[in-house]
Amino acid sequence: MSTSPRRGRPPLTSRTAILDAVLELGLDRATTSAVAHRLGVDQSTLYRYIANREEMLDAAVEVAVDRAVWPEPGDDWAQYLRECAHTMWTMFSSTPGLAQRLRGAMSAPESLASQAYRVVEYLHRRLGIPVREAALVVDTIGDMTADSYLTVAALDRRVDGERTLRERTLAAIEAAGPVTGRGAVASEYVDALRDAMGEPGVPSTWWIEKVDLVIDGVRRRIEDRDH
Repeated sequence: MSTSPRRGRPPLTSRTAILDAVLELGLDRATTSAVAHRLGVDQSTLYRYIANREEMLDAAVEVAVDRAVWPEPGDDWAQYLRECAHTMWTMFSSTPGLAQRLRGAMSAPESLASQAYRVVEYLHRRLGIPVREAALVVDTIGDMTADSYLTVAALDRRVDGERTLRERTLAAIEAAGPVTGRGAVASEYVDALRDAMGEPGVPSTWWIEKVDLVIDGVRRRIEDRDH
């Protein structure tokens, strides 16, 4: 008489579930204990699927970059660069702690390195610029986008008990104007910084204007080369 094979207990969790939990919590808050609590398992259970917290966070970074909706290159190289920058910004804003993790990493995650290579190859082929120059463009825009995001994210942090970093920075510029004897310039500078910082929860487009400066520089180099 045959019997049905005995079914084993389903796994309590999985590596995919762990990495999803990391991204939901944010890389800045995802300790192994926090992830285990979110999944409803013992912390020791996680180590069946991950080596340690650092390996867990590195793997989650790869997942975040892989899941980002990167633009397809087209004829408009400048717009393609802007769309890549927007994708990075969206990726950072949807995954707390990701920008900090990437800026502090000793090397780029494989998924991000692959995307960077794709853009470098496109610029080299589309614009006819040297690979080194294309790499400089990609690196500059990537760093600029990450640094701008981190700056904006920190603006509403209270730095002296009461004032936010936004308020403290504006006050410092306003105070410096009369000292330099250039009050009118200082006033315009404060207005420019206020526009750059945006409002709490509503960042301005100042960061993408920085990207446009890089694009303008590339365009000027191409024009100089062609003439």
